[in-house]
Amino acid sequence: MWPAPIGLFIPFLPPFYTTFWWYGVPYYYANDTYYWWDDTAGEYQIVAPPEGIESATPGQAPTSDRLFVYPKNGQPSEQQTKDLYECHRWAVQQSGFDPTVPGATGDASHPNPRERGDYLRAEVSCLEGRGYSVR
Repeated sequence: MWPAPIGLFIPFLPPFYTTFWWYGVPYYYANDTYYWWDDTAGEYQIVAPPEGIESATPGQAPTSDRLFVYPKNGQPSEQQTKDLYECHRWAVQQSGFDPTVPGATGDASHPNPRERGDYLRAEVSCLEGRGYSVR
């Protein structure tokens, strides 16, 4: 299998990606590939692993509080990807919280940690309404 080309832009992340923060910057990790959101392009960019990440998490994906989403109705991967993206956008609209924005960690450094919980509840509600089991 070929590695993903660094610098390539994609409109959405692969299913089952992991979100993690590295020195205040959100990264997304899936299939041994790192991504970040580029506001200028309005897309995700494939990037090199953050400097020092390998020594911090040897042999493991970065830790996350990401939800695990399983299709209950046999939804194909294309539909899953679309549903994940649309539910993320809807949860952002409902909660006013976007976990892809730097500083929106949901911890004490964020002005309102409750927004993180509101976002997660909205995302879970949306995904369950579309026929997914969410853990």
